[in-house]
Amino acid sequence: MAEHTDAGEPTTVAGESRARRLALYGTAWVAGAVPLFVVITALWKAFGTFGSTGNITIGAFAIAFPVVVRRLGVPRRESFVRFLLVAGLVFGVVSILTSWGNGLTDEPFTTPRFVSMLWAHQDPYVVPLVFNYVQYGVTIQSKSIYPYLPLLMFLQVPGLDYKWFALACWVGMVLLVRKKFDAGILLAQPYVAVMAASGYNDFPVLLLLTVAFVGAAGRRQRWAQLLALGAKQFANAIVLAYYLVRRDWKNVLVTIGVSAAFILPFVIWSGPTVLCPTVFANRLASCPSGGTAQYLLNYAVWPVWVLAIFYPAALAATRWSAQRGRLARLLAGRRFSIDDLLPIPACTIVGITGALAAVTVFLGLGVALGTSSTVTIIGAAAGVAVLAAWVVLLDRPARTDGTLPLRLRSKVQIHIAVHAIALALNLGAVGCAVLLGRAPLDGEIVGAFLAGLWESVAFFPRSSRSRPSPPAPAAGVAAGGGTV
Repeated sequence: MAEHTDAGEPTTVAGESRARRLALYGTAWVAGAVPLFVVITALWKAFGTFGSTGNITIGAFAIAFPVVVRRLGVPRRESFVRFLLVAGLVFGVVSILTSWGNGLTDEPFTTPRFVSMLWAHQDPYVVPLVFNYVQYGVTIQSKSIYPYLPLLMFLQVPGLDYKWFALACWVGMVLLVRKKFDAGILLAQPYVAVMAASGYNDFPVLLLLTVAFVGAAGRRQRWAQLLALGAKQFANAIVLAYYLVRRDWKNVLVTIGVSAAFILPFVIWSGPTVLCPTVFANRLASCPSGGTAQYLLNYAVWPVWVLAIFYPAALAATRWSAQRGRLARLLAGRRFSIDDLLPIPACTIVGITGALAAVTVFLGLGVALGTSSTVTIIGAAAGVAVLAAWVVLLDRPARTDGTLPLRLRSKVQIHIAVHAIALALNLGAVGCAVLLGRAPLDGEIVGAFLAGLWESVAFFPRSSRSRPSPPAPAAGVAAGGGTV
């Protein structure tokens, strides 16, 4: 990810026009939106085939969005965050009104209705909510047990369509972090905007958490954190993990106590059966109305939020430790410095997203062309080609000067060797899966991740301490700098 946290608004670079800057901003937005809609389209056409794999792929691309932005050369300016916000808001309004890229969940129809069961003296954790709703001309029947903590059903504006409410919560969340570039682009990116426009009920809770950990006017609001503990289970896990990492045992106990206080009235009302939906969101097979755990389309919103809020602070703490703390002692005398280690998260994310893209291509070709041996081989090869292109575009391979263990002399030879090994790893894993009687997809998943790991390691930037010193710049030419 990036090394700086706050966005300034420097003067316009010489030769840069407003039109060119807007074109660059638009390109970045499209780069974030295209993979999202490609995978969503694949899910619509063959959900049974893609399932959680497609959802995880979308999440991985969402986490990689800052890397894409940096590789495109987008300047670290608050104006880019504002552009993403406006673009996402325009998309959200059009999406809600026209159904374009919308209707991904039933949450905007179910979540605000559960409170009516309380007014009718029925426990929504026990009695199913059954009703019909019409979305974009289609009548859908819904029957569900409430799977969240009780406060979430109250987080709404009576009379306002829940999709508009979720979109407004997203806008508020982005406005709170707009001056922090990395947080801003993570939360304002197309994926998060699309989830908000579809009315996922994560956004009221995320707004509360943003108010709690970022604050209004720079002041954190503890009340917002306490309210979030009564809304959705991911919030409880995040807050609890936050205090555990900080070894703040007092607030660990407060977090557990407040969470239990929200659940206790319903345990008294209907017995321990309500623990399945309130604690595990009915995701356990042993729950009366539950099923197996699965990764859903909106789940990636939460790791994206965690990275946006906590990663810059963690990075700053790591830098401080490398200069003065324990990490400085560990790195003393090593051939690498903390600056050499900082690209690891970005390179890892690039490798993972490339591997998931390869799996998606493999699945897509299988859906389109069938599942013969020839199609399987073609799909695996096409997946590696996409993986290689993704890694090359985003990692901008630095180890192309003959320093790999392969001792190859030219950049072309190194690329051919690296990608050929990646292809061999992928095909080998698929072949092993078939020989062991497993599905080719199992082998593709393993092979794609091995290939992605290999590509990331092969092209990882070497330590600056072991590189030959570059020639001095000619007179009158400034030496450039940058971060990975």
